[in-house]
Amino acid sequence: MPDMDGYKLLEHVGLEIDLHVIMMSGDSTTSAVMKGIRHGACDYLIKPVREEELRNIWQHVVRKILNENKEHDNSSSMEDSDWNKRGNDDTEYTSSVADS
Repeated sequence: MPDMDGYKLLEHVGLEIDLHVIMMSGDSTTSAVMKGIRHGACDYLIKPVREEELRNIWQHVVRKILNENKEHDNSSSMEDSDWNKRGNDDTEYTSSVADS
């Protein structure tokens, strides 16, 4: 990548797309791992990567995404329920005012 390094690419992709990225590098220093996470990686694997290791990480990421989606759906349905309750309360209030 002549115009940017992997960290900049990771940061740029994170701003443009909701994408879970697992960064892979031969650099095993703590500072490199933390830099990858700070720039948006959801995990960091050190090369050479074993197939089993990659499979385990992807399973973890998929579970995390499914849980986030489930939580989002639950919070959305709770908000809808609250909105409907408030809407019904307003309707009852309006009708009692109109009766007066």
